[in-house]
Amino acid sequence: MIWLDAARVVSILAVVFLHVAATVVTGCDIGCPDWWYGNVYDSLVRWCVPVFIMISGALLLGAGKRETVAAFYRKRMTRIFVPLVVWTIVFLFWQGEQATFSLADLSLAAMARRIASGKPHYHMWFLFMIVSLYLFTPFIRILVRHAARAELWLLVALLFGVAALHEVFGMFFGRGVTLFVFWFLSYLPYFLCGHLIATSDRAMSTRLLLAVFGASVMLTALGCYLLAGARGIEDGLYFYGYLSITVIPMSVSLMWMFRMRSFDGVPGAVGATFRRLSELTLGVYLIHPVILESFRRFAFRQEEVYPLLSVPLVALLVFGASLLCAFVLSRIPYLKRAI
Repeated sequence: MIWLDAARVVSILAVVFLHVAATVVTGCDIGCPDWWYGNVYDSLVRWCVPVFIMISGALLLGAGKRETVAAFYRKRMTRIFVPLVVWTIVFLFWQGEQATFSLADLSLAAMARRIASGKPHYHMWFLFMIVSLYLFTPFIRILVRHAARAELWLLVALLFGVAALHEVFGMFFGRGVTLFVFWFLSYLPYFLCGHLIATSDRAMSTRLLLAVFGASVMLTALGCYLLAGARGIEDGLYFYGYLSITVIPMSVSLMWMFRMRSFDGVPGAVGATFRRLSELTLGVYLIHPVILESFRRFAFRQEEVYPLLSVPLVALLVFGASLLCAFVLSRIPYLKRAI
């Protein structure tokens, strides 16, 4: 399934691109040209994390997955537990924009709060959420195995509706801090949707998918601008949420496009390259904030240097450096288990 490897590689590049563009949106005056560059760039890649979750669903919920609950936990948790622990410790010491390792002004209580909240660093929430999702995957498999596809699509639609409503409610009435163990519930529809798309034999119209994707990107950028102008940038960022009313169709349509572009018939070397790169995506995800924040301290901040060009340039540099670091770590015994 080369298309899943390709989707994973493109998605990790989009994650890096998103994090580079994000500081332009939050660091520039709303509505100025530089802000719009960042806003459009950011809106273009908001599908990245949902597609990652759908890839997991496509891989883990297939009909051929018959391993026992114990075997599933043993296999998946050994894959994710070591990176989670190692990089949680790393980022408890990592001082973000200062690009240094230090425990200054960080008490045991503060560390416990950051771990319980699932955010020892801003990007680590994804691993904490995935762990919770994996805990319930064996039981979700039972549901998938015995439910009709039409029933599963209805469940996905209902779950997306509830999750989107929850996001809107949080924007208007405040987002309280919650334990990370509940996060997976909101992302469950993406997980199921990935399985349904991967196993579908329906031929979707590429023009329709492109239209949905393009409209979703434009509405995300415009919605962020209008809401940020009316209520402030924090509320405007609602449209960037992975469960916003514009990012859901954007993500699902792009996943369909990856599925339609199955990569059948590509040379074996191309498929092998995608496979090797996909194996490094977790490492890139974990490492890239260190590279990006070091770049911002020792080189320049992209929001201050013509973002139209600096955002894609910095994204490619950070992605390349992170990929190289992940590759090196993957060749070192013991350390390779951390990525």
